[in-house]
Amino acid sequence: MENRRTRLAAAVGTALLAFGGGAQAQALEAKVSGQINRAIMYADDGVQKKTFNVDNEISGTRFRFAGNATMSPGVRAGVLLEFDFQSNESQLVTMAVPSTAASLVERHMDVWFEHASFGKLHLGQGDGAANGGVEVDISGTGIINPSLVTDLGGGLAFRNSATGALSTATIGAVINQQDFESRYDRVMYVTPTFGGFRAQVSNGTKDNLNVVEGSAWYSGKLGALGDLVAAIGYSKQAQAAGFAKDEVTGGSVSWLHTSGVSLTYGHTTRDIPLGVDLTRDGKFDYVKVGYKFGRHAVGVDYAIGKDQAAAGDDAKMYGIGYVYSPIGWAEIYAGYKIHSLDRPATAFEDIALFTIGTRLKF
Repeated sequence: MENRRTRLAAAVGTALLAFGGGAQAQALEAKVSGQINRAIMYADDGVQKKTFNVDNEISGTRFRFAGNATMSPGVRAGVLLEFDFQSNESQLVTMAVPSTAASLVERHMDVWFEHASFGKLHLGQGDGAANGGVEVDISGTGIINPSLVTDLGGGLAFRNSATGALSTATIGAVINQQDFESRYDRVMYVTPTFGGFRAQVSNGTKDNLNVVEGSAWYSGKLGALGDLVAAIGYSKQAQAAGFAKDEVTGGSVSWLHTSGVSLTYGHTTRDIPLGVDLTRDGKFDYVKVGYKFGRHAVGVDYAIGKDQAAAGDDAKMYGIGYVYSPIGWAEIYAGYKIHSLDRPATAFEDIALFTIGTRLKF
C-alpha cells in the first residue's frame, strides 16, 4: 500500500511539474532594467550663484519592465512598462526653488506586435511617431550636451541687466528644441526597415487634444566614411476652440567618421498657436562637432532659438561636454554651457552652467 501511495504521489508530482513547466514556457517574461542619473549642477545668472544636486533630465532616473516572445509563427508580441522616478529634476530647479520633491511618473505603458514582413504596431502610451526626430546624435556625448539644451537649467530665469531682477523669461521658454510630441496614448505603425530606411505614423490623444505624427528614419554604414543616422518628422496637435493648430516640422542628422570625428545638426520650425488663424514661427537650430577616442568623447555645441517665447527673441547656447565610458553600463560626464538672450528694448545677463555627474544602468 505504501509503495502504491509513493508511486501515486510521484506521478502526481511529475504531472504538476510538467504542467507548471509548460505554463511557464508559454508565459511572456519581462525583465527589470533601468538607470540612476545624478549630477551636481552649478549655476551663475550674473547676480546669484547656486549649486544644485539634481537628477539629469536629459536621461533621468527610471526603471522598466520589458519583454517579448513569439506569439505565433512569424509574429512577436511585447510589452514595455516604464516609470520615471526623479528627485530634484534638473530642468525644474530655480534660484528661488533649489529642490523639488521626488515624483513617480508613467513614461511607457505599451504593447506591440511585430511581423518581419509587415512591420510593427504599437498600442498604448509611448513615443509619438516623430518624437526624437531632432535628437539624433551618435557623437557619444548625448548624456551631457545633446540638442535637449533646456534639460539642464531650463527653469532658470534670465536677469534684467539694468535692475538685476529676475525676469519671466526662462531658458526652457526661449530655446526649446521643439521635438514633436512625447509619450501619450496613441496607436503607432512602424514599417519594416528597407536599406536602412523606415517610416512611422501615429495618432492619439495628449492633454485631451488629438495628435497626428509622421516621420522617416535612416541608419546605415558608409564604409570608410563611418556611420550616418538621420530623421525627419512632422507633428500636428489640435488646440482648444479659437486657436490655430500647433504644428512642428524638422529633423536631425548625425555623422560619425571612422577617425572619431562627428558632426550633428538639428532643426525645427513650430507654428506656435496664438489665436484664430494666428501663429508665431518659433525656430530652433543646433550644431555639434565631436570627437571619440577610445572610451572618451568630447563635443562642442551651439544652439539658437528664435521667436519662441516672444517675437524678436534671439536666444543662444554655447557649450562643451565630455563623457568617459569605462564600461557599457557606466558613464561619467562633465559639461559647461553659457545661455544668452537678446530681446528688443531689454538687456539680460548671461546664465552659465557647469555640470558633473554619472549615469549607471542596471
